[in-house]
This record gives sequence, structure tokens and C-alpha cells, in this order.
Amino acid sequence: MIRLVLEDEWDGAIAEEDGPRDDRWGRKRDRLARLLSVASILYSRGSGEAGVAVTDIAELTGMTTRTIYRDIRALEDELGMPIFQAGRGRYGIEKKYFLPPLRLTLPEAVVLFLASRLIARWSDEYDQAVISAFTKLADLLPQPIARHVAATMLNVGRADPNEPFTRNFAHVAQAWADGRVIEFDYEPASEGAERRHARVRPYFLEPDAAGRSVYLIGFDETVAAMRTYKVERIRSSSLTADRYEIPPEFDPDAWLTHSWGIWSSDTTEVAEVHLRFEASVAPRVRESIWHRSQKLTELPDGRIEMRLSVAGIVEIRPWILSWGDAVEVLAPDSLREVVATAVRNASARYGG
Repeated sequence: MIRLVLEDEWDGAIAEEDGPRDDRWGRKRDRLARLLSVASILYSRGSGEAGVAVTDIAELTGMTTRTIYRDIRALEDELGMPIFQAGRGRYGIEKKYFLPPLRLTLPEAVVLFLASRLIARWSDEYDQAVISAFTKLADLLPQPIARHVAATMLNVGRADPNEPFTRNFAHVAQAWADGRVIEFDYEPASEGAERRHARVRPYFLEPDAAGRSVYLIGFDETVAAMRTYKVERIRSSSLTADRYEIPPEFDPDAWLTHSWGIWSSDTTEVAEVHLRFEASVAPRVRESIWHRSQKLTELPDGRIEMRLSVAGIVEIRPWILSWGDAVEVLAPDSLREVVATAVRNASARYGG
């Protein structure tokens, strides 16, 4: 990505002052609309070598040139858009950064609306890429679906921003799309573990709804092995010019075959889990596919047993505990003891 060099007019731009919550939200919403407008003009008029003049953008948007310079910098720094300077006061954007227009059937539009609802429930921080993507999507949808998508994104926009995640996610996505190695500093979750530097070839991105997180699966050159990284734990990142190709034999579904969340059996021992559910929750257990390996056995008294193979016991433990006293771990012994300890500790905390 070519680094944007701003003109002298940028010097002296004044940051917005904090105000009441409603005022901040109003400014945030207006800023988002303005950024989308500037990006649209850069895309439609500034994709050639000559770019488009800042004065023209200001005239089209009704803003000052100082505001346009600030918005151009925000588009690059916050959203990672590949903006280039074509001359003094003229800028453009790499057209290949944007995907081609979508043509959706009504069922496809509803599927994407449901996706926006899931993302809204998942998002606990302001993510301008999410809002921008679904705001563009709303333009393609029929009413009243478009209205609900817009309302959903307004709710996401009320959350506080996480600019480091937005920037790092943009780098990871660009590296994956371009086949470029990414370097980043990573903060492990383990207490006492030191931050480490990694050079990774992204092979796949996988969301984890339970953890409200996004995981990067790829080959880490620094350890010469496959690794999984939580994007939210990346502290800083940069794209390199080094290219790579994803091995044709890599299959993300096969990699995640035994995972309960995102852990792979290639790096974690597979555990054979055996659970017994009480009759009171049997219908709920029966109506969902909880894991691709699950096998259910109906018992004469209405209870139901489940057997499944998962990569380790760490990720499945919270799910088991969420069933309370309606489930019993029969195997393996290590998981039974972990759950029993958690139940005993909870009982002691509540005076049981």
C-alpha cells in the first residue's frame, strides 16, 4: 500500500471535542456518512492515474478542503484503504480494493440481513468496516429489509471504537486476499506469557461466535508450523511484500474437523467425550447439531447420551457448564474432574 502524503492544509486540522453521548453519536454518524461519500467519489472519479482534486471532492460533499484532507487520512489509517497521491491536491484509490457489485435474489438478501443481525449481536465494539459493509449492502436490498439493516448498523455504531483491531483486521484481510506475508506482535492469553513477534502466511479466517472473536489460521514462518491466532490479541501489524501460495491440500473444514471452537486436532490431542443429559433438556439437545462428530443415544427413561470427538477439553468445558445440573460428564475422567471442580467451587461460593 502506498502511504498517503497529505498537503500543508492538513497541518492545523482541529480534532473534534468530546461532548455529551448523544452529540458524540450524532457526530459519529455524520462522519461515517461523510467518509462513505468521500470513498465513493475517490472510487468513481479518482481510480485513474490523474486522481481527483480535493477541491472537487469538497464541492461535491459541501465540506471544506481541510475536512476532506482529514477524511482521506482517516480512510487510509482507520479503514486501510489503498489511497495514492496523484499530484498536488489530487488523490485516488485503487479500484481493485472494492469488490464488484452484487446481484441478489430475495432469499439471498434475507440471508445477508440475518448475517447483519448476527454480527450486531456479536459486535461489542464499534467497527467501521462492519458498518460500512452493511450500509453498502442496504443499498442493494428491498424495503423494509434495507431499513432494518440500517437500523441494525446504527446499534453497532453506538459502541465504542477499537481502532487497533480495525487496523489489524484490515491488514490480516488484505494479506489473506493478496497472498502476502503479515508480520505482527502478539499478546498470548496465558498469564505470564511474553509477547512474541510472528511472520504468518494467512490461510483462513474463522469467526467464533461463542468467544465473539475472529481467528487467523496460517503458517507461522518463525516457528515453521501451523498456528491459530486470535486477531483481537494482535497488538500491531504490518504487511510485507513477500508473497506465498496456500497449499492446495489445505482444507479449512478438515483442519477444524474436531474443533469445538477453533482449536485443531493437528495441535491438540483429540478427546472422546461422553455426556448424559436429563430428560428435561433432551428435546433441546436433540433439536440442534452441536458438533459434526456427535452421536446421540436415546435412553428408556427419557434421558439422552451424547458421544463426540473434540480437540481437547478446554473449549467444550464452558458449554457443558452452561447446562447446569442437567448434564453429567461420563468421560473422559480429566473433563469430569474439571467440571466437578468448577461445580464444587461454584457451590462453595454460594454457600452450598
